Amino acid sequence: MEIRQKKFSHSASFGFEDDELRYTQKDGSGSRSFTIPYVAISRDRQTLEVRNDWLRNVGLLWIALGVALTAMAWFGEQALRISVWVWVGLACYVAYRVRSTGFTILPTEKGNLLVIDDKDGPRVLQEIEQRRAAAMRREYDFFPEGDSPEQLAGRFRWLHREGALSEEELQQRLARIAPPEDEMAAPVLPSPGQRLN
Repeated sequence: MEIRQKKFSHSASFGFEDDELRYTQKDGSGSRSFTIPYVAISRDRQTLEVRNDWLRNVGLLWIALGVALTAMAWFGEQALRISVWVWVGLACYVAYRVRSTGFTILPTEKGNLLVIDDKDGPRVLQEIEQRRAAAMRREYDFFPEGDSPEQLAGRFRWLHREGALSEEELQQRLARIAPPEDEMAAPVLPSPGQRLN
């Protein structure tokens, strides 16, 4: 399964294999690609908004040029004529403010995965989360021999925090670790009125 995203000069491709994700990202500055196991993708989520700095820079430059030409015309002819470069610069600056690309960032040990915030973004994130949870369950959801009850409980609580186990599944596994109540020693209570010393 593969999902491709594109917005302005940014594009991303997510190839979903059984145990790993193939990721490719391209933008105006270059491209990169890598393959990462699902279990190595962090559950942390960050956001990023990118704008085209070229539009801002050239817009401000043309506004400054237009203002200088307007001032020269006003001082030279005593008539106020706003230079066309002011309007061109303003148009570029407005485009810079309006034209942006939002991303959701998923950190990994090989680099960040950038998921474009578009109509396919939630589907990409959900697919990654489901496959990550399934991979973590395959890798860590078992009862190893020799582990203490504390180690087992820690393992299953960690899987729950990572989204691989639901609350109900966590409680089922913790119940298997804890000794049944009938095996626990019942406290011996003194008879009513009996002195303890």
